[in-house]
Amino acid sequence: MGSRSGRHCGGYVYPSRPVRGDIMARAHFRDTLRAEFTKALSLRSIQATIAAALVVPGLLALASGFAFDPDRRAQFPLESQGFETAGFGQPLVILLAALIVGTEYLDGQLRTTLIATPNRGRVLSAKVFIIAVLSAGIGLISISLSVLMKHAALGEYGMTFNEVSAGMIWNLVGVAVNYMLIALIAASITLLARTFIVTLAVLIPMVLGVTVSLVSLIPLLKFLPDLAGIQLLMEYPGLDVLDPLPGAAVMTIWTFALCGTAWFRFRSRDTLS
Repeated sequence: MGSRSGRHCGGYVYPSRPVRGDIMARAHFRDTLRAEFTKALSLRSIQATIAAALVVPGLLALASGFAFDPDRRAQFPLESQGFETAGFGQPLVILLAALIVGTEYLDGQLRTTLIATPNRGRVLSAKVFIIAVLSAGIGLISISLSVLMKHAALGEYGMTFNEVSAGMIWNLVGVAVNYMLIALIAASITLLARTFIVTLAVLIPMVLGVTVSLVSLIPLLKFLPDLAGIQLLMEYPGLDVLDPLPGAAVMTIWTFALCGTAWFRFRSRDTLS
């Protein structure tokens, strides 16, 4: 008598076809992931954006450290020094995600992609994975360098490597989470609009301070994704925004809602831009 879990022979259970199917599916996903990763990193615009996202926050932190005024050192806690440049990395992470998704709609590239890999879910999963890994990695690397360079530039007013606290490590994780979520939000908007211009026009002004300047007049703005997760970047005392954990939860809800909507639209509509 056959078994759904496999064929029995001498007490050994041979894998059934669904198991082999799962293995093949994983192999196909790895192939798609490799292809999407190679395709993304082959574009000079994406290469330049990654380089800028890794370098710019550190250079800003270094300049800030050299311009440090000891009389104003109480303005931000010593543990926060270097994290103030994380906000300048956000526009570059948004641009990166928008380019990875949006360039597919230029010159019919998406049609070529879907001819090579008709499984749209697999293509989109690969893109989401790449964007999540790249953005989180950029957050960890760039802001780690920013913190190190800022404290090195502070000299006697800075901290040594041995003085790094658990709070600073968690702040670094918060930056990585923020970058990953805002990148996925940017990718989702680009997928829905089928152009990265809309994404840049909507998100870049938000993260550069438009909503921050208006939140005191319109308190509900603190539930927008950029402000909800702003304290994952660093602590902003006196700013009427959500605490890091509730803010991360709100930002995650935005991410899942937009990603889910974009996933559904991508799988059910044509590829015309």
